[in-house]
Amino acid sequence: MSDTRTNEWQETCLQALSELAPDRRMAAVEKLKSILRKEKHEFGSLCIDLAHTEVKRNGNPVSLTNLEFRLLRYLVERAGCLVSRDELLRSVWSYNCGAFTRTLDMHIHSLRQKLETDATRPKLIVTVKGAGYKFLAEVA
Repeated sequence: MSDTRTNEWQETCLQALSELAPDRRMAAVEKLKSILRKEKHEFGSLCIDLAHTEVKRNGNPVSLTNLEFRLLRYLVERAGCLVSRDELLRSVWSYNCGAFTRTLDMHIHSLRQKLETDATRPKLIVTVKGAGYKFLAEVA
């Protein structure tokens, strides 16, 4: 995570923890630690193993390019959060902000073809018009 996102995440966690009853704070901290250490993510029929760079859908291996996997990892690590095009281009491709390119759109399309049940009606990687993308899978 970038330093800015890490700081935002820490601030959000601290605020949430401060709102919990004192007897529940340590359990929440332990849960957060386990989430951060997690290498394998399951979202329904989709299993993503970050440590071994493997993806399976319905138990079958999904072949991803290196860039597709890096893009998927970035989105999964921020599941439920809006990720802007600029952030993805900067973090996954090391492009400058504001760069106009269709490469991101092409890679998102490719990931949808490989991961979605119906790529024309995506439920995992959704577009937020004018803003970016969200990975919306439910944790299994």
